[in-house]
Amino acid sequence: MTDSRITRRGVIALTAVGLAGCAGSDERENGDDDEIEGIDDGDDEDDSDGQPAEPPERDITVDWDEAPTFRTWLLRTGSNSRFDYTATFPDGADPAEQFPAFFGLSAGDVDAHLIQTGTHLFFGSFDTEAILDGVQETDGVELTSQYEGYAVVTEDRSDGPPREIAVGGDAIIVGPDYERRIDASRGDHDRLEELDPEFTHLFRELPHETTVSAQYGGMSALEVDDIYCWGVSSESPSAETMTWVFVFATEPDSDVLSDLEEIAGELEESTLEGRTATVVGSAPEVPRPDAGLSENGR
Repeated sequence: MTDSRITRRGVIALTAVGLAGCAGSDERENGDDDEIEGIDDGDDEDDSDGQPAEPPERDITVDWDEAPTFRTWLLRTGSNSRFDYTATFPDGADPAEQFPAFFGLSAGDVDAHLIQTGTHLFFGSFDTEAILDGVQETDGVELTSQYEGYAVVTEDRSDGPPREIAVGGDAIIVGPDYERRIDASRGDHDRLEELDPEFTHLFRELPHETTVSAQYGGMSALEVDDIYCWGVSSESPSAETMTWVFVFATEPDSDVLSDLEEIAGELEESTLEGRTATVVGSAPEVPRPDAGLSENGR
């Protein structure tokens, strides 16, 4: 993805490679080493890390038994903690195509995809024994270790340093922070929401759990200050209606809504309650690659 500001452009970029996400880019801490071929979490356009020093106080807790599984894997990273998640894929998309052929995976094996700060996580039901059989039969890749029941496979690459992939029956993690991710999923490492309840509040305000993006800080497409974090959700990556939720560090003036409404292509509704603003509408219009920027700069 190449635009950290809005949603649909990122959706189109991921859809083109058989995956889908809800928007924008991630301020990267791991660099290009963590890309899967054909998937790029984009270039950062904001020089700041977007992460406040400490969150405002909010008395809210998570019911982890009820929360979607992907939220247990989220970390507060050294950047804006940007993540993009989807549990729906466009017709004809095969996320398993992003794995080496020796994994032997098909579209039905992958239920959802999460990317955060350069680390890709694929959720589903995986036959780890079959995958490791393929590893043993393939040159340039080997089983190098085990971690908490996950097999760690190291793949040599001609275009970069070796890549580590943690393979488990429920998830495949591509990224050097796989140990912290696995620990977080088991409750043995601090999760994003445990460190910052503002994200729990954000999840409660977003109406969808199937396609979600969120991060600290504001949007470069909006000239709005004091946004603590924001998120956007929809029923699917290509849904006509999307919901944006903005959480402010302090209660903003009511006229901030008119500025936030600019994010929607066609506005359906907007509200402001305390420090939380919600905008519902269609995805912003995305110009053709050769058409330049539209009037609103998106």
